Amino acid sequence: MHTHQALQNAINVSVYEAGDKAEKFQPYLFIHMRYFCGANNNQTGKARRELTIKIVARFGVTSPTIIAWLYGISQRQALEHLNKLMKEKLVNMVITHRSLDNRVYVLDYAGAKYAEELLSVAVYFRSGDNPSLRVNLNTVMHDLMMQYIQLRGVHNKSKDGEDNVFWHSVVTEPEFKRLFKSYDVRNVDGIVLEVSGSVTAIEMEHSFKSKAARQTILLKWLHGLNHGYYDKVMLFSQSQQIFSDIKRLHEQLFNEMSTRIDKKTRQPLLTESDVELLQSRMIYRTVFCSELEKIFYQ
Repeated sequence: MHTHQALQNAINVSVYEAGDKAEKFQPYLFIHMRYFCGANNNQTGKARRELTIKIVARFGVTSPTIIAWLYGISQRQALEHLNKLMKEKLVNMVITHRSLDNRVYVLDYAGAKYAEELLSVAVYFRSGDNPSLRVNLNTVMHDLMMQYIQLRGVHNKSKDGEDNVFWHSVVTEPEFKRLFKSYDVRNVDGIVLEVSGSVTAIEMEHSFKSKAARQTILLKWLHGLNHGYYDKVMLFSQSQQIFSDIKRLHEQLFNEMSTRIDKKTRQPLLTESDVELLQSRMIYRTVFCSELEKIFYQ
C-alpha cells in the first residue's frame, strides 16, 4: 500500500512533468485527497475525520452517499460519521430534496479553522445563522457528481485490486473561481493532474443544453487551451443520450462556426486549426455513465 510520503512524491513528479501549467494551480495540486485506512480503529477514525473536513472545505459540500462509497462503509455508518462531526460543530447539515440523501453537509466555523490547519491554505467561510446560504442548492446534484468523479479518479483500482489512479490531485470548482476571475478565463467544473503530468479540465454534463450554450462552451474551452490553462478537456455524464446530443451539436457547430464571421475580428468564429485543436483535445469518458446513473439516479 502507498504511504503518504510515496503519494506526495508521486504528486511532486507529476507537478514537475506538468511544468508551467501546474504553477497556475498552486498550492492546490500539492494537496493529496487519498484515503488511507489506518492500522487500527483510532487511526482509521482520524484519517476519515481529516479527509471529510478537507472534502467539505475544498468542494463546499458533501453527502452521506459519497462518504459511504469513499470509506467503504454503510449508509448508516456514513451518517454516524457526519453526525459526529456535526456534534463537534465542525460541519452543519442542510436539508434539501435536491440531494440524493435529502441532505448535504457544509463547514461550520470551527470546521473552517480546522481545515486551514489541515490544508495550509485559507478557507473562505461565509458566516451567518443559516447554513443553507453556504451552499448553492440549485447545483447540488451536479456538484456532488463532480465531487464523486474527482475523488473516484484519485482512488481508482485495477480489476485485481491494485492502485491504478487516473490522477493524483485535483482543483475544485470553487478553488478555480478563486484563482481566476471571470475576465481571465471562464470557469470549468474542475482540474485534475493526471499521472502523466497532463493538466486536464473536467466537465460534468448532466443535462441537455441548447446549441447556443454549446457554442459558448466550445469558445470557452478554446480560450483555455490556447492560453495554457489546461492541456485537454474531459467530459463526464450519467447519460449516453446526453453524450450523443453533445457530439451531434459539436459536429454542427464545427461546420457552422467555421463559416460564420465574427463582427469584431472579421474572422471566422473557428478556424480550421481551432476545430482540429478542439477535436483532438476533447475526451468523452462514457465509461462512467452507468456508474453515475446507478449512484445518483437509481
